[in-house]
Amino acid sequence: MSFAGSFQAIAARYGQTVTLWRDGENVGTGRAVLRPLLGEARQFVPTDLGLRRQEMVLCLAEASLPLEEQPGNWVLQQGERFYGVRNVSAVEAGRERIYWRAVLVRQEGDVT
Repeated sequence: MSFAGSFQAIAARYGQTVTLWRDGENVGTGRAVLRPLLGEARQFVPTDLGLRRQEMVLCLAEASLPLEEQPGNWVLQQGERFYGVRNVSAVEAGRERIYWRAVLVRQEGDVT
């Protein structure tokens, strides 16, 4: 079994179905493991009315999802939740892409 095949098995067992949007257009569906980033220093950000919690999530997504390290309004949807993609990078072994690693920030409402 390849590294990507091993990650596919993990995503099938522990992952959730997600939909990826770019600039308001649905570009793909796949599976991803989403986990909160609790150790991040800036969980609370200032607003006009005080502080607001900023929910950040680590996303490990299947290599088949069309995530790219290119500009655009990238949004990942999991059920009724929407997350803006803060940064994304491919995790590779040699030339084989194993999965995508991304940091997501929760957004309110339907932002697609």
